[in-house]
Amino acid sequence: MIQGSRDGVSPVAAVPIDASTIVAGEIEGEPLRRSRVGALPIADAMVLFSQLCADAAACQCCPTMAGRQRVLSPANGGPGVRVIFIGEAPGRFGGERTGIPFSGDRSGRNFERLLAAAGLTRAEVFITNAILCNPRDGQGRNRGPSRQELAACGDLLMRQLALDALTAHGLQLSEAVGQIVPWQGRILMPLYHPGARAQLHRPFATQHDNFGVLGQLARSLGEGTFAPHTAL
Repeated sequence: MIQGSRDGVSPVAAVPIDASTIVAGEIEGEPLRRSRVGALPIADAMVLFSQLCADAAACQCCPTMAGRQRVLSPANGGPGVRVIFIGEAPGRFGGERTGIPFSGDRSGRNFERLLAAAGLTRAEVFITNAILCNPRDGQGRNRGPSRQELAACGDLLMRQLALDALTAHGLQLSEAVGQIVPWQGRILMPLYHPGARAQLHRPFATQHDNFGVLGQLARSLGEGTFAPHTAL
């Protein structure tokens, strides 16, 4: 499962789609594990993704999410990208309102700046969350997802990432942030959330630098120059 960090800051992670893909995001406590799967032709991958979006839209697993938007559509990105971002959950004024992860609020605006620092555009990445709906507390405020909600969305996340299991990675965000971690033929890079609260733990300038290295890494993979044990 992907969980929030112990310092109260939700994580973001980047993960590669294949041997040359990067998964970037916030990950804490339990990491992802990916099985090798053959690359599909883009047309076939789009058919599968369309069905996945339809299944997500029809999901009724969580009574707590009744009436909430399932934030998964072509606006998240498409197949064949090199970098995947995995956040914790859509925000009430962000993805829940716009239907697009990391957009429409302060976190979304910061994410756009960080993505630009990496030399990447939304068209070049895929962005999703550990759960696809916005979790709220009794006062209507954003809250962290429960273990039950994470488990209920686990199958949809596995299908997005072509995984056959979600197993513990053992990384702690505060210790592993910005590190390059080889993982099941992919590269995992833990990053802090672009929201204001995370900047108490990771100043924006430092996040900017992390994303710059992420962009360099994405480009180096295409050039065959990646050194697997380099730390950011």
